[in-house]
Amino acid sequence: MTGVDTTAPGTVPRQWLSERQSASVTALLDAALDEVRAVGFEKLTVRSVAHRAGLTHTTAYSYFTSKAHLISELHWRQMQAIPAPRVAPDATFVDRVCAAFEGPSAALAADPRLSRAVFMAIISDEPDVTRIRGAVAAGTIGHLRAALGPFDDPELVSALFMAYSGAMMLVGTGNRDFLEVIPRMRALARLIDPTSSAGHR
Repeated sequence: MTGVDTTAPGTVPRQWLSERQSASVTALLDAALDEVRAVGFEKLTVRSVAHRAGLTHTTAYSYFTSKAHLISELHWRQMQAIPAPRVAPDATFVDRVCAAFEGPSAALAADPRLSRAVFMAIISDEPDVTRIRGAVAAGTIGHLRAALGPFDDPELVSALFMAYSGAMMLVGTGNRDFLEVIPRMRALARLIDPTSSAGHR
């Protein structure tokens, strides 16, 4: 297995903020959501978000180094709000895989303009964005491992996570529709189902 750490918990943003600082960050994130829905990622600026939040741009830049950082953290907050997948003890491998990815896929599909901004922001190589991207990945992997239950295997987790990431990137670049993601993951899960004679480990 290469390239995917299926065990690391990731670094959680904003762990040590005061109550006042936390309120400022929340106001900026709420304003960013309204702003990106209104004007899109291309026209959004940290200054415009600060203005909408009723804060100075200096305050905004003390928390967010760029609009990519701002939108990436907004995405992390969005993913944090998704509950852990619930699967029956006797759920099949295929159903477990689908359950793991249905929440994130549905959240992104429900807000196309935000999702477009997320895909434009999250690929940035800025250190703050890289850190948040790792936290989002760790959360997704955590949900996948929880859903897989008895099928939790590092090689399976790595393959499934990379396939899902690739599918979402295709969606983000406009080459596929969100509605295709879960059926594609279901088809892949059937191919690699360890309980099936057709599956490959």
